[in-house]
Amino acid sequence: AAAAAGKMILCEKPLATSVAEARSMTAAVARAAVPNMVWFNYRRVPAIAFARELVERGALGRLFHYRATYLQEWGADPTRPVNWKLSRVEAGSGANGDLNSHLVDTALWLAGPVSEVSAMMTTFVPRRGAFQVDVDDAVLALARFASGALGSFEATRFAVGCRNRNGFEIHGEKGMLRFNLEDFNHLEYTDSTQDPALRGARRILVTGPGHPYTGNYWKPGHIIGYEHTFTSALADFLHALDRGEAVHPSFEDALRVQEVLEAIEISAQTRQWVEVARG
Repeated sequence: AAAAAGKMILCEKPLATSVAEARSMTAAVARAAVPNMVWFNYRRVPAIAFARELVERGALGRLFHYRATYLQEWGADPTRPVNWKLSRVEAGSGANGDLNSHLVDTALWLAGPVSEVSAMMTTFVPRRGAFQVDVDDAVLALARFASGALGSFEATRFAVGCRNRNGFEIHGEKGMLRFNLEDFNHLEYTDSTQDPALRGARRILVTGPGHPYTGNYWKPGHIIGYEHTFTSALADFLHALDRGEAVHPSFEDALRVQEVLEAIEISAQTRQWVEVARG
């Protein structure tokens, strides 16, 4: 309805509760030709944006492995009040849509399309008092990328000791990249083309000069935080609007994420490898 009314749309993630819904929404904004964006805000973390630059310039060469984890602990807290995130009717899914959607979007952005998955999902605490929990508490998936790289995705609300550990590790023929949101302003990089005697993980403080987004904030070395990812995302949207260009992640990008999430859910239900359908 918003698209038909000619309204620009900024949608939270995940885009929808199913691939069918996501395709319908994507078609609606395409028909109306309205500007659109989905709030996968972690693309605007300077360290993650810099990782994208390094991958694109070939610093890692051919990619072999992509490992991603999103670990939170609040699900294991018996004193936490029941909320909408534990209801499929209200939330659509559990850890898969809430947390794993971020991992998948980042992976597609950094490593390219996922071709097939094999997954497990579980609900550790199906009842909380009189409330029936009907979403997943945790999801674990193996993945094969179209490039031939192997990957894994793990998202859970029951990782006691982890507040918000959203991270990835990429291994390629020329090096490695590692990121952890709990260490927001740093990116680890290994250059395997260096002298073996000097080779090792380099911890880079991604706060400029020359790093993505950091020139818009404080002086080099002055750290920024989670809230700045939303500021940068909105700024990118407005700049693209001014230039008449599309901005990413778009509804189309979010549809690609939804296709992987649904394949993961189907795989967990059928206990089989599932190809990621694109359409």
